Amino acid sequence: MRLNVSQPQKTQYIQTLTLPGKFIAQNEISIGSPLQQQMVTDVFVEEGQWVEKNQLLATLESPVQTASVKQLQAEIEKATAYIKQQKALSVQAQKELNRLIPLAKSGVISASEFEKTKSDSIAANALLEASRAELRQLQAQLTKEQSQQDKSRIIAPVSGVISERLAMRGMLSDNQLLFKIIENNQIEFEGLAHASELKNLSRIDSIALKTEDNQQLSGTLRYLSPKVDSLSQQGKIRISLEGNQSPIQVGESGIAMISYAAKPQITLPYSAIRTLNNGIRIIFIVENNTVKQQTVTIGKPHSGLVEILSPISLDIDVVTNAQAFLTENDAVTPVKDSE
Repeated sequence: MRLNVSQPQKTQYIQTLTLPGKFIAQNEISIGSPLQQQMVTDVFVEEGQWVEKNQLLATLESPVQTASVKQLQAEIEKATAYIKQQKALSVQAQKELNRLIPLAKSGVISASEFEKTKSDSIAANALLEASRAELRQLQAQLTKEQSQQDKSRIIAPVSGVISERLAMRGMLSDNQLLFKIIENNQIEFEGLAHASELKNLSRIDSIALKTEDNQQLSGTLRYLSPKVDSLSQQGKIRISLEGNQSPIQVGESGIAMISYAAKPQITLPYSAIRTLNNGIRIIFIVENNTVKQQTVTIGKPHSGLVEILSPISLDIDVVTNAQAFLTENDAVTPVKDSE
């Protein structure tokens, strides 16, 4: 009986993992206002628009706060003018006091007249300092109000693309979301991998991504979830996109094809394996035209081959098709597959 035989082959196997998922924003920032009872007066950007860091997105206004700022500014102007007047009086009082000092020493004027002039000078200085203190207080209040007013200017905290614009003229900003920005318009791929797959992702060789319209992209593993769902036993992975990619929409579906680093293995044709009723797997070896049986442990099958995990010699002749009628010690004529 003639049987085809082949020898175990040492190969480099590249395993590929395919994961479905979607494209998401790497960092999407929500923008609102901490102010209460502020009305949106102007909106300067639209969804999909690129904005720079510190760019004005919208303005808010509160009639009460605006009136308060104007009132404080008027009071400061009034206080400044009053201080100018008080300073002139204080200088005049000090000059008068300086003029009377030598006269009081020589007895030309009475002591009571000198003390009155001295008291007037001290009072003028005290009034000037009190006015200055009041001005500082008004300026502090104005700074506080203007600080609140500055918060009514909604500024982009980062550069990126407006992904959502909820701000509308006339709406109140009370604890409401106004905008969302995709920072630097960085999009990445998110998928779910089983716990057993997550453990092997440290030896990735390359990652290819494909969109629904068959656009091919390359990526780099950025994030591996430190935990898995207790029911599904799956955890998140995130893959950042490399290079200048064509525009991709957030929420768009895609597929990640993850190639592991090449792994050396010994393989045989899968057809050479016979599984016995007890689950043990065997191969048939031809030695001196006689069939011998050998137990083997196998790994994952791929492309018509299967990995042999148990020790095996590379120069043995293995029956390519382990037919059911073969038994140990059958006499056969081996024919190499390559012949």
